[in-house]
Amino acid sequence: MKELKINNMKFSTLAKRYGTLAGWIILCIVFSILAPKSFPTMKNFLTIFRQIAMLAILSMGLTFVLITKRSDLSIGYSTSFLGIAVAACMVKFNMPVWAAILVTLALGALIGLVNGVVIAYFGVPDFIGSLGVGYLVMGLNQAYTKGHPISNLPSGFSFVGATKFLGVIPSAVIVMLVVLLICYLILAHTRLGRYVYAIGDNQEATMMSGVNVKNTIVWSYVICGISAAITAVVLTSRLGSAHPQAAEDYLLNAIAAVYLGGTAFKDGEPNLAGTVLGAVIIGTMANGLTILDVSYYYQDVATGLIILAAVMVTSVQRMHKK
Repeated sequence: MKELKINNMKFSTLAKRYGTLAGWIILCIVFSILAPKSFPTMKNFLTIFRQIAMLAILSMGLTFVLITKRSDLSIGYSTSFLGIAVAACMVKFNMPVWAAILVTLALGALIGLVNGVVIAYFGVPDFIGSLGVGYLVMGLNQAYTKGHPISNLPSGFSFVGATKFLGVIPSAVIVMLVVLLICYLILAHTRLGRYVYAIGDNQEATMMSGVNVKNTIVWSYVICGISAAITAVVLTSRLGSAHPQAAEDYLLNAIAAVYLGGTAFKDGEPNLAGTVLGAVIIGTMANGLTILDVSYYYQDVATGLIILAAVMVTSVQRMHKK
């Protein structure tokens, strides 16, 4: 009887930790059965990873903020604005590609800095503060573009998100993997990463131990802003032009990816590996339903159900953890 209980506990732990991963595998099996000629191919899986590269990059930055038990509702507006910024630098101000990218990364860091200072130092609730910054950025975006896209980008800019390495691996996927490696190193092997997790676990205890909590929160927003800038660069390169509202839909998907990933590998807490898995699940669902010629509206229904399930599972895991 005792051995049976131990085995049940082990199974329960494995189910909670790897259940989301198993769900993705089952999802792939179902789509492979329903579309055996189109879905289970290497070309299609590379397509999925190319399609979710921007979402994954944005979600990884958002993970830093959500680990601290805060949110950033400006990322969709910021990414759209930063896409316009990188295009304007090249087309309107004749900057070299590398200079335009650096300016865009700096602007992303600045947006994150403003978010962090407003929330951490002025005590504005993260929901209101980040939303206010988002509307500010959106207003600047619309005022500059008057709602018109910026096109005629330099041909050399396509290497960021619209080419293939060795003719096989999309460049956007390579950028995603590099960002994943950098984020992993920060979270797992730096003092900043340890402080970010500590704030998420117990902010008051972290403050009492001498950690500058406000600075750490600001840095988490700066990283989120930089990830929005990288997303904007890759997205603009892939589209071949910059649109004022190109990334506004990314906000909900990014939050969904992090929450969906929070059900994997850790007990209801945001984590980097889970975030990437969450983005992959969202991308796999969209890809599979598109192959099956399911209406776009029903795809939104499926995504909504996934988000609700993820949030409910995450809430249950956190209650059990407490």
